[in-house]
Amino acid sequence: MKKYFAYLLVVLVFLLSACRESENNIVVIREDQFIVGLECNYAPFNWTENNRSPYNYPINNASGAYADGYDVQIAKAVAASLGKVLVIEKLEWEALIPSLETGKIDAIIAGMSPTEDRKESVNFTDAYYRSTHVILMKKTSKYASANSINDFDGAKIVGQHGTVYDDLIDQMMGVKHATPLKSVPDILTAILGNKYDATILELPVAVGIVTGNPEFIYQELNPGFTVSEEDVTVSVALRLNDDNLTEKINVILSAITEEVRIKLMEQAVDRSHASEE
Repeated sequence: MKKYFAYLLVVLVFLLSACRESENNIVVIREDQFIVGLECNYAPFNWTENNRSPYNYPINNASGAYADGYDVQIAKAVAASLGKVLVIEKLEWEALIPSLETGKIDAIIAGMSPTEDRKESVNFTDAYYRSTHVILMKKTSKYASANSINDFDGAKIVGQHGTVYDDLIDQMMGVKHATPLKSVPDILTAILGNKYDATILELPVAVGIVTGNPEFIYQELNPGFTVSEEDVTVSVALRLNDDNLTEKINVILSAITEEVRIKLMEQAVDRSHASEE
């Protein structure tokens, strides 16, 4: 029992210390690797940096680039606790599940919600983050004072393709549901260019955007979106029927308290803002 709690303590210390990993060119056999796929383009969950820091981690398929964010800190903890060497692959959102299914990666730690549709293709762990959904727009938008889901009549709302953000638009009465875009940066550029009025995002993502881009604001709506538990949770995705690994990662995640999770997200928001500056 003492060894078990010592093991969990190591996980927490690893999370909070943000130790610098070695970048020596050491060959690690495939069985000793834990390959994680993520967009590296979805702050504060994950983003790309060009300079090394104590918090980020080298991106395997992008020379000279590093990934940081809440997801990266979770990936570090999981890999270390599994006794594996972490490898990060930067992939487009649509490529994540196919890459997992074909064995190119071992896990998706990318702010992914465990929807019923996705559960047909992959396993999901317990949640490693819970969030709420808000609407983000330009500060000068005519909808800037809206505080209800019903206050956007006539607005052009755009979401990210293949996400719950795009699905939730249909709950907004009287809006024009635009064709979804590929990434959040694409959406922000389009909103700034006045092609669309607003988008739907998770709260920490919106906070990070507004912190670094004062031209945007976000609103928490009341009444807001009707969402299921799967829509507000974020989980690690693994290969279908990989129950043993799912169980191991659930044990690791259970050692990360809610207090630590909140702190990790707050730190990720702060670093994503500093990175933009």
